[in-house]
Amino acid sequence: MVIELGANPWILIGLMFAELLLIFIPAFIASKLEDTSFKDEMMFMGFKKNQDPILKILTKILAGIIIGFIFFFISGYIAFFFRNIIIENIFGSGFIKKGQEGSITSEPIKPSPIQIIIIIILQFIMVALCEETFFRGFLLKKIEKRVKYFYATLISSICFAIYHTPPFLVPITTIIVYFGYFFTFGILLSISFKIFNYSLIPCIIAHGLFNTLILIF
Repeated sequence: MVIELGANPWILIGLMFAELLLIFIPAFIASKLEDTSFKDEMMFMGFKKNQDPILKILTKILAGIIIGFIFFFISGYIAFFFRNIIIENIFGSGFIKKGQEGSITSEPIKPSPIQIIIIIILQFIMVALCEETFFRGFLLKKIEKRVKYFYATLISSICFAIYHTPPFLVPITTIIVYFGYFFTFGILLSISFKIFNYSLIPCIIAHGLFNTLILIF
């Protein structure tokens, strides 16, 4: 049975605020394990004064918008590739059906105009910001301090995919069906993060815009 997080839009909005834990808990734990301050860990994640000139910031925002639209237009092809070409050929169509039945959807059901506006705003300032700060600004950079960027990207993208198909909520069939889809976007966002010199701005904009477009269309 599909888990509909958006059955009550207000509960969905509340869950979006819970994503703040992706920032505060890792920063707190890292500060204790590495004997640093909480403030230092927050700055490591990217919460520091941006020294870039306005034109450079606007360029990153524009790049994020472009990347977000690209993600949206290729998302169907990525889903088709993993679902219909790889998974179906290996496990069969029945396996895909079971996987889809156990999936999680965050699409709001019968939201009011104010609710949909709040959800769209939160996609940027809460969901995209928190997830990109954790998976790229924190996890990828922490791992890269110990292994090469290539492996850090793989590991952080695997974690990104698992976060969106949590084993404690969905069956293994669902994880297998959707893992490649989310893993690919984790890789693409990590590459964007690297290209723009570890700036979260393009990643947050791209992630938030992609989620919003999926929500609207």
